[in-house]
Parts: sequence; structure tokens; C-alpha cells
Amino acid sequence: MQQKRWMTVEEIRKEQRMRRDTVVAAMLAGELPYEQRGRIRYARRCDVEAWELSRLKPKQEKKRILIHPALADLL
Repeated sequence: MQQKRWMTVEEIRKEQRMRRDTVVAAMLAGELPYEQRGRIRYARRCDVEAWELSRLKPKQEKKRILIHPALADLL
């Protein structure tokens, strides 16, 4: 059986086992790209899979960058 290319919020919610509000918040925050047709929001399956990987991947610490003392006042 061929997988669908576009998924609704409800389909994403069921597949990811999460609340609908969480999926919509990710869409509105720009974490999950989506397209809205009328009242229904759709996301591509490849974007949902990439979003899932980014959520499950451990957060990396920000690198510390040394700044020349003469430039410190520009921050």
C-alpha cells in the first residue's frame, strides 16, 4: 500500500501519539512546515519524519565563542 504524501493534523497526532495542540503549536512555531487549505492544515510526510527526528535527537550545547576584548562592548 502506498503511503500518503500529505498528512492532516489528526493523522500526525495519531502517528506520533501526541496531543493535537502540540502538533498545531509546532506548525505555528515553524518547527513543522505546513500548508493550510481552508480550515485544514496539511504537512508533508517527509517534513513530519524530519520533525520527529529533530524532536528525538538530544539537544546539543551551544558552542562558546571567544570574543576579543575590544569587541565585547558591541554585544
